[in-house]
Amino acid sequence: MKHYKIYTFLSLAAVLTLSACKKKFDEPAPPASLPSGNVITIDSIKKQYAAYYSPTNTPSSAFKFKDDATLYCTVTADEASGNLYKSVFVRDNTGAIQLKLMNAGGLAVGDSIMLNLNGVILNDYGKLIQLDSIDLERKIRKISSGRTVLPTKVTMLDLISNLPKWESKLIRLDTVEFDNGSKNQPYADAVNKVSIDHILRNAGGQSVVVRSSGYANFAAAKIPCGKGSLVAIVGQYNGAIQLTLRSATEVTFAGGNCPILMKNFNDNIGSGGWTVAYPAGSGTNTPNPNGPINWTIGSFSGRYYAMISNYIGGSNKACESWLLSPALNLSATNNPVLNFNNAYKFTGPPIQALISTNYTTGTDPTTATWTPFTFSLSTGNYVWANSGNIPLTAYKQNNVTIAFKYTGTSTTGSTWQIDDVAILDN
Repeated sequence: MKHYKIYTFLSLAAVLTLSACKKKFDEPAPPASLPSGNVITIDSIKKQYAAYYSPTNTPSSAFKFKDDATLYCTVTADEASGNLYKSVFVRDNTGAIQLKLMNAGGLAVGDSIMLNLNGVILNDYGKLIQLDSIDLERKIRKISSGRTVLPTKVTMLDLISNLPKWESKLIRLDTVEFDNGSKNQPYADAVNKVSIDHILRNAGGQSVVVRSSGYANFAAAKIPCGKGSLVAIVGQYNGAIQLTLRSATEVTFAGGNCPILMKNFNDNIGSGGWTVAYPAGSGTNTPNPNGPINWTIGSFSGRYYAMISNYIGGSNKACESWLLSPALNLSATNNPVLNFNNAYKFTGPPIQALISTNYTTGTDPTTATWTPFTFSLSTGNYVWANSGNIPLTAYKQNNVTIAFKYTGTSTTGSTWQIDDVAILDN
């Protein structure tokens, strides 16, 4: 499901020669006196942020605290797993916020700390509010350790509807599962140290991103295929929710079968035995008088998918183009279903999903017998929709082929995107 944003974890760019297990943490100095000042809360810090960076104010520089204000807080997420680096999350009785550190630190979940804010920068990264450029040795003193830190249970709908309320907090989501394209896939690219975003869904169809770093000690671990609870820190990137795991052990899923067939288009169209085919005569006669219109790999904001459009060279081209699965043997399945995601934009015939039991790979698809499916279509404007589980119990046999048929005319044609094509045995 290339609902993955696959791109280098920017905050790690300067340390690509390091591995998570070899990071050296700088312990904060032993408790000592810090300059005292007025006690400040996280809620009031965020209010200062909102006022300073409001649309009616155009500051020429970042906000910097100039007085010895003191924040008392507790660490809720640390750097132990490598999924965070030079960064921790803290909370008090009024809210939660991210601390960006100048050094990798020895702070741990449950540490009660005091933070002197004089000289600390208040800004954001991707609209995630943070206290930046914090010198562990000069600005932080540990008061105690081992405090109990429990997540707050929240529904995904509440999370999506009230992001400011939950930003930077430790939360727990129940009865959730990862998209089919993520199941049994690694959390991140541990070899190339690249971050991956996976889509997490609830039963109501709402979804958020779970982002994991290639430097995390669980990067190579496989994502479970079932459903259950997940504990994470709530972040965002320009309004899009991104959850950050503290540990893979806080993904507690049970049951669930991994997909029998999975095509998430992370690599190329033809991997896994998938093919593109056209009616006979493509390139000279209708329905493809202008040559074959190809399925390709597209991407946006790190998500990869199959895509096709008949808008070529400034005009629409009449065409018919098929994207076909390899021949499948479903004879040993119990309750197979097909599931995929789709999105489109512009006016044109809708995409068709079909199934055949007499198609021969590499031949003209129009010579086989195809049965179309009814499924949930995207509403347009590139809004992704899940097809829903399409029953395949009538096709528990050998030589089953799934196809996506695209058509366009000389005057109309949509751009269609297909992702996370999965067959599961429910």
